[in-house]
Amino acid sequence: MTSRQKVRLALFAALALLLFFVLGDVLGWWASERGVVSPLGYHPISHGNHVHYVPDDWTGEPPLGQFPQEPPPPGMTIGPDGQYVPLGQ
Repeated sequence: MTSRQKVRLALFAALALLLFFVLGDVLGWWASERGVVSPLGYHPISHGNHVHYVPDDWTGEPPLGQFPQEPPPPGMTIGPDGQYVPLGQ
């Protein structure tokens, strides 16, 4: 194998690894702040000039306006109805 082939193989492997992590983040294979599943249990969603915080499994019901505009306090997360609930419930 020539050095040019080795470089090409190394670049291909690096690109494949990057693609794996990008797709994994987008598809929610693991929890991350930017991904589909947040370790906090909620996501901020921009709504005009403010932000609403919705749970990870929010399907569009209830309406976005029913969710809080402030992140939950420590030890709490956002419930399906827009109320703060303790983590783990």
